[in-house]
Amino acid sequence: MATYRYIRTFTPSPDPQVLTHFRKRLDDFLGILERHLQRCAFAIGDRPTVADFSMIAYLSYPVDETGYDFAVSHPAVNAWLLRVADLPGWQSPYDLLPGKRLTHYA
Repeated sequence: MATYRYIRTFTPSPDPQVLTHFRKRLDDFLGILERHLQRCAFAIGDRPTVADFSMIAYLSYPVDETGYDFAVSHPAVNAWLLRVADLPGWQSPYDLLPGKRLTHYA
């Protein structure tokens, strides 16, 4: 997600072939994650682990940056994002990142 999001959102003229390549890879990954989270509350079972925090660091950006509306496209992933966001002390990436946001082209 990191490379796709950056190229898609923060470059003025992204290469469509590069975007297509990364989008296909993301769709494959998200399909696997969606099926897994239909059976499990978190990445490795019933409790959050470092695996959840690693993935959410990439998947919790806004739809206008990622191009994914998880509530529509991947409801189990969306439910997982909401579960992680409900954990004590959770803050979104933009609440944690210092400084001014990059220019948004998407």
